[in-house]
Amino acid sequence: MRRPRRAAAAALALLACATARAPAASILDFDVWMHAIDQRSVSVQQHIEARDAATATADAQELERLYGLMEDWFVKDGTAPDAVTLSHDGRALAASIPAALASQDYTAAAASARTIARACNDCHDNYKPFK
Repeated sequence: MRRPRRAAAAALALLACATARAPAASILDFDVWMHAIDQRSVSVQQHIEARDAATATADAQELERLYGLMEDWFVKDGTAPDAVTLSHDGRALAASIPAALASQDYTAAAASARTIARACNDCHDNYKPFK
């Protein structure tokens, strides 16, 4: 019985090492996030307008996740404190949408979604990696 335990322990140790050595997000990952945010930003607005709360909520949750990835990116980069703030604010706005939709406040949800869409240009003007 000791061999399976040793094998399992060895496998876990190998997995831990592989995970610890996983590369940080690349500039290509960042670009993928940007495109996904652009698409979800449009999608969430369309679904809010159509009063499709379930799909709009899913879009908003994905926006929140993507803005979190961006925020971490800019925190680790350390050279763009304004971009950290913009990413944090985008994440907070995205997080506010599901709550607004749950209370059927489509006006508030739409306002948050529009603010996200407008904020993209504020960040891109200074921090977009590919110009």
